[in-house]
Amino acid sequence: MDSNSQIGEGSSKGKGYLTWTPQMDKILSSCFVDQMNQGNRLDGKFAWKAVSWTAAINALREGLNIYVTKGNIQSRLKTWEKHHEIISNMLSTSGFSWNYDKGRVEVEERVWNAYVQVHTKAVPYRRKIVIDNWDDICAIFAQDRANGEGAQTAFETDIEMATNEVSNNLEETFGTNDRGLEDERALEDDATNTSGGQRKSSSSSLSRGKKRKERGSETMYNVLGRMADSLDRFLNSEPSKPTTQAVLDEVSKVTGLDETQVLKSVDLLMHDQRKFDTFSGLPAELKKPWILMHLGR
Repeated sequence: MDSNSQIGEGSSKGKGYLTWTPQMDKILSSCFVDQMNQGNRLDGKFAWKAVSWTAAINALREGLNIYVTKGNIQSRLKTWEKHHEIISNMLSTSGFSWNYDKGRVEVEERVWNAYVQVHTKAVPYRRKIVIDNWDDICAIFAQDRANGEGAQTAFETDIEMATNEVSNNLEETFGTNDRGLEDERALEDDATNTSGGQRKSSSSSLSRGKKRKERGSETMYNVLGRMADSLDRFLNSEPSKPTTQAVLDEVSKVTGLDETQVLKSVDLLMHDQRKFDTFSGLPAELKKPWILMHLGR
């Protein structure tokens, strides 16, 4: 199937399908990097000037004769953000490297096995998922990662996954006019199911519809339960603490402290993220008075 035929085709129910190809990804990411260089990116997650969305739509139409919507592009950006988060975490771990020719990570078997025991979402990124536009994705999302704009707590991640699951389930139950398929097998399975017979009895259709809705209700109950569990873990989790090196680096900027005062300062800031943030944000001339105040001097 060529790139053009992947857009707008669907079953007899009139669903539209969008499967992203490497060529589409390269054109889209290159366009957004160009828009970013022109200063058309705004503050905030997925915030771009209107001209950027128009340029992206036009780039795909002119380059591949493919017609997409702003919603299609936003969905793809979310997928790229997920790729960037998971792969960046892998590459920041000792033993991982990026193979630009293959478009995926390289790692020794023992390191990989240990990593995926903890990071299960990374499993498909060694062999199944291939990313040919990694440099562009890094350019688009690296600043968000550095600023923390794109960072998520475990609770936020769970909520997003749960919301996506409910959304996908509703789409399967009631149908939509436009959706993206990231997995080719899902597209093939759906095509097989819809081409098996042109006529279905009304009782069979009603039965399938009832089963879908039953699955939809069951899924939403399960998702809500997981969301509640995640919220409970989030509320009962310990607050984050700064690293020893980060505290020592900040305290070392203060001149005139003796060895004992340095050690006490590190001990004070190590166990209180709020105090560390306050100390780090103070002007240089106020850091020493602040330290002495808290040390009782």
